[in-house]
Amino acid sequence: MKIIFQFILFVCLSNMIKAQDTLSIRSDENILVKVIEVGTSEDSSNMIKAQDTLSMRSGENMLVKVIEVGTSEVKYRKLDNLNGPVFSILKSDLLMIKYENGTKDDFSSVKKIEEYNFSGYDPTILGKSDAQKFYTGYKTAGTIAFISNFAYIPIIPSLIFSIAATSKIPKDENLNYPSISLIQNEQYANSYRQEAKKIKNQKIWKNFRVGAIIAGSGLLILGIGIGLALAVSTGFM
Repeated sequence: MKIIFQFILFVCLSNMIKAQDTLSIRSDENILVKVIEVGTSEDSSNMIKAQDTLSMRSGENMLVKVIEVGTSEVKYRKLDNLNGPVFSILKSDLLMIKYENGTKDDFSSVKKIEEYNFSGYDPTILGKSDAQKFYTGYKTAGTIAFISNFAYIPIIPSLIFSIAATSKIPKDENLNYPSISLIQNEQYANSYRQEAKKIKNQKIWKNFRVGAIIAGSGLLILGIGIGLALAVSTGFM
């Protein structure tokens, strides 16, 4: 009889433990769901707080992340693709930027940039001509190409830099174009950029050649000097 009672007690206790375990699991599931829901809500709240607002003169509002405010344009990324491409808009097309921290930039007093009238001009020819007049962004790269010939290992660093630098079209902030209204024309902009790249490449390779000749001449003179010194020291002269 005692054995039967102990068996019944054991079965009851086992069922209670299982029920408790099940209850704990269900409780964890409920808590997990709440944590996920709260986390999602917080993420959405953070995204809303992290946004900047572009207020256009057309009346449209854009939720974005402002990257840079330049002299004539604003660069931004779309809020739903923060790792995507950078877009730009003219300040003259904006009324205001409201930033995530509550501060504002007012552009309502910026004069509207009128579209350039290309009547009688070929945008492609004008873009090439203007690049030849105004583009000076090659100077820093050209100087580096020249100086790096005189590094600890001559010529090779300059050659590597020159190859890398001439493979890219100059950045817009280095183009020094005469007017923002001109660069809005696709044909003009492409022609200007390509001519600027051509000018930069020519200057870089010219500086590389000059630096390489000077560095090579220096190495030759140094080699002759070392050879003569060795010859004298060993009694060959």
